[in-house]
Amino acid sequence: MAKYADIVDIIAPASAAQGKRVDVTVKVKNIDPIYDHVVACLVIVDGLRFIDEVAIIDSGETHLYSGAFLMAGGDVTIYAYSYYPKPYAVPTEWILDDTAQKNVALAVVYKGTITKKELDYEDSWRSIPVYNIPTGTRVRVRITGRNDMASNQKMGAWWQVKDPGGGVVNEYSKWETSWTGPGNAQEFVGSSFDLNKVGTYTIAIQLFMNPAAEVVVDDYYGTLCKVVAAVPEPEFSGFAVKDYSKS
Repeated sequence: MAKYADIVDIIAPASAAQGKRVDVTVKVKNIDPIYDHVVACLVIVDGLRFIDEVAIIDSGETHLYSGAFLMAGGDVTIYAYSYYPKPYAVPTEWILDDTAQKNVALAVVYKGTITKKELDYEDSWRSIPVYNIPTGTRVRVRITGRNDMASNQKMGAWWQVKDPGGGVVNEYSKWETSWTGPGNAQEFVGSSFDLNKVGTYTIAIQLFMNPAAEVVVDDYYGTLCKVVAAVPEPEFSGFAVKDYSKS
């Protein structure tokens, strides 16, 4: 039986999240060195026919058949078939010419939340942003991340603090050594640093999962604190009256 076309490729992502649109392109080449041919392409996933197209492909050329489907709740296989019409058949009878397939895995969607953003100021953890901190104050940052997955996950955190002039004054990056269970939280505490400039300090925060191919699951970009000029003590503040006598 004659063969006129080859399915040379199925272009589709290796994985996709549930409910996401999956775009698929099937490349079919007319391998006849002399004649053009009518070629039909049928593509099915989970019983759904989402590409069903007929095209005339010139000799030696490749035609692209495209379509899309929504990702199911598990791994799927894309099945592609090419057909040519049987000569002189009425009604048209299609003859299978080539087949191919490609697997698309269900992608894991990592979920986590930054539940607390805190600044250690005057030996007390206060929610970020904090206001009216005197210059010269020494502080540190603590971030709490929650695992919103149904499975154990290793979490990591990164942040960077900039002073009012845009200079980096503190940076942190760490993965937890073990893992955090579903619905549980993990704290990340940075090193101390000084607030030496008047104005607004900013912080950029990212919470991660999946160390092998890290994924940002939550972030924050905004004000860390606002620093004001420290009020100097009066020059005579060190003096005290020891004795007093009335003459």
